[in-house]
Amino acid sequence: MKLCLGTVQFGLDYGINNARGKVPADEVSRILKFAGDSGIDMLDTAGAYGDSESVLGEAMAKIGEEFRIITKYPANTEIRPLQRIDASLSQLKIERIYGYLFHNYSIFCERRDYIDDFVKIKESGKSERIGFSLYYPSEAEYILKNSVPCDIVQIPYSIFDQRFAYLFPELKARGIDIHVRSIFLQGLFFMAPEKLDAGFDSVKSKLTEINRLAEAHSINIAALCLAFAHHNPDISYIVIGVDSLDNLKSNVDSCEMIKTVDIPYDVFEGFAVGDENIILPFNWRR
Repeated sequence: MKLCLGTVQFGLDYGINNARGKVPADEVSRILKFAGDSGIDMLDTAGAYGDSESVLGEAMAKIGEEFRIITKYPANTEIRPLQRIDASLSQLKIERIYGYLFHNYSIFCERRDYIDDFVKIKESGKSERIGFSLYYPSEAEYILKNSVPCDIVQIPYSIFDQRFAYLFPELKARGIDIHVRSIFLQGLFFMAPEKLDAGFDSVKSKLTEINRLAEAHSINIAALCLAFAHHNPDISYIVIGVDSLDNLKSNVDSCEMIKTVDIPYDVFEGFAVGDENIILPFNWRR
């Protein structure tokens, strides 16, 4: 299964469609147990996700499940990555992680020497892989052009946000795993178009068409969004966040649903949106 469980909701209130808030710790344990039983072997977290790392550490110890963990070096800290990773490992209650990423590209731009710390972290065995969480294709272009040490890029990718697609072949050719996030665009695809504010007027008709496409293939919106990424062979993992155990169960069911659904990619290409005020949630009016 291509799913990687995102854990931002375990440490923070997050998402336009999340009315519940932070997931209670006891439910986190149940979510992780179900995830493991369902074949999900990877978790995505970050030092900036509130207390998500410590919540995960407690929950994994409680249920006795092991996962491959990706976490991220945060902005706004004076502690270098070589030391900061030890705090993450301590909170996660593990000795090594699968991946350590710059949480955003601007951290690397401000302190390019930090990449040396990341290389040392990999060489030490504390992280199997290193990489970047990115927001703009130009950032991936720089990494490729300058052969910056990188094993993983995590990027936004959804039916609306297809900006990085042209880079997939070269990233894969360089041996860089592609992990995609925001496939549900923080829940925007689940919202009724008529209930969205005027800031989304330009995509309300597209959302209506997306609903019709899902109905035509007898699948739900989650399955349609997952199908868009799941059937792309260049993508290694799809990071999805959940705000409840039922939410995870629904997404796992949706993954089963899409195995027999084959929608040509050019159908999805028609839904691409270039407006960054739509496809980048941090630009949304709150």
